[in-house]
Amino acid sequence: MKELFKELYNYFKETYFSPDLTAIQSFDTYDIQRFYPIFVVGLCIGVFIAVCISYYHHQHLGRVVRKLYNSASFSQGSAKKLSDIGCDSYFIRRNLCRDTVLSKYVKSDTELKHNSDAKNASFYLVEEDKYIADKRFKEVKGGKLVIIITFFVCLLGCFALLRIIPELVQLADNILLMTK
Repeated sequence: MKELFKELYNYFKETYFSPDLTAIQSFDTYDIQRFYPIFVVGLCIGVFIAVCISYYHHQHLGRVVRKLYNSASFSQGSAKKLSDIGCDSYFIRRNLCRDTVLSKYVKSDTELKHNSDAKNASFYLVEEDKYIADKRFKEVKGGKLVIIITFFVCLLGCFALLRIIPELVQLADNILLMTK
């Protein structure tokens, strides 16, 4: 089994992470050969992390906005506690106590300095921003399936870019050589 993984590792390393750029004459291929795999993999990982963060913001933090909106909590008089709307978690309280996007739309009836202050405070949506908050924190359709699909798209995109970029560099080199 160990030999199989070693063979797979060597295949991927040679096929995707060690391009043959010896025929290129117009560019310094040392930097391209060295950094483009790191760049492509980092880009794909960054896209996947961005989707995960966006999902977290819309699904978990946006739940507070959606519940306050549905309960018509648009003023201090109609403010609700987090425990009353079923959104009392450490991460939500932490985001409401700091200067975040969530705290821009969800206001407290008291001043919040610590996470423990948010347990007893009541929250409401700002009347002028209630529609914007509802649209900004709308629920993601597809749920966790979106993250799984994004992971596979990023993985396939990463391998496709690792195969295509050396060919594009070779094409650019050929065009430059033809124009000389």
